[in-house]
Amino acid sequence: MGETSARATHVQHGSHIDTIESVDAVFREQRKLSFAYGAVFFVVTLAIPAMSVWWKSWYAVPIWGGFTANYLFVSLLYYLFLWGLSWTYIKKADALDERLSHMADEIAAATLAAAEGGES
Repeated sequence: MGETSARATHVQHGSHIDTIESVDAVFREQRKLSFAYGAVFFVVTLAIPAMSVWWKSWYAVPIWGGFTANYLFVSLLYYLFLWGLSWTYIKKADALDERLSHMADEIAAATLAAAEGGES
């Protein structure tokens, strides 16, 4: 197992260093991304029954082969929407992770330099 050391401003696991600032920045950015995609999911999912309440042609008027818009959306398009939403979320989360890993390394290096300078 790798050596683990803990100080007031950072935690080191082998060669990886986590600082309070880098962890906070990662959580803040990930929270923004997650809430944005969660809101889109929530709005679209809630719109399905809401349109059934307020828009009669959504659930009562056949548009193709006896199927209503509601049925077609729920049986086919909703799954395509969910797949697309998850695929774009994964791509954005991967890009965010890559960007933040560089930033976390910079914060960790600055924190270590400050800590080593303060110990002298």
